[in-house]
Amino acid sequence: MRGGMERSYFWGITLDAAHKEQKWEGTATENTVDCTVTTHTLSVRQVVLGPDAKEGEANVVELEVMGFNDKKQRIPIYVSKVGGSYVSSVEVLVEDQAATFHLTKGSGPVYLSGTHQTETNVIGEDDIEELGDEDVEEEEEDEDEVVEDSPPKKKAKK
Repeated sequence: MRGGMERSYFWGITLDAAHKEQKWEGTATENTVDCTVTTHTLSVRQVVLGPDAKEGEANVVELEVMGFNDKKQRIPIYVSKVGGSYVSSVEVLVEDQAATFHLTKGSGPVYLSGTHQTETNVIGEDDIEELGDEDVEEEEEDEDEVVEDSPPKKKAKK
């Protein structure tokens, strides 16, 4: 791939009683017309408990993503209630996959913010040829291994 172009955007969502779930579609996208692939990275950096949150009510935000071996992961990334800190710094990174934020307890509002970064790369004919060359090299290496594993040939007696 050649010539990556990176862009960064502000990102934010609100979770509350009316919107307890928000999805982020961050899977890589391919543009066959322009021969490009765009990858997405979401970096959640701050969570704020809104001033209208109910007294004594805990607010829990969970993140749901696909983990290793396509195993669904759902884990709390924020827990707070009125009387505690209203602003929390977090480090949550989601790369090239969909994610769902859930307000599993409380009625909020809870504000999440961070950055959405994209990187667009051009896929050229050279890249396709290089991939083809790598396949040929791997096949040649496999053939060499077979020869090395073979027992030595015996000379025929005359």
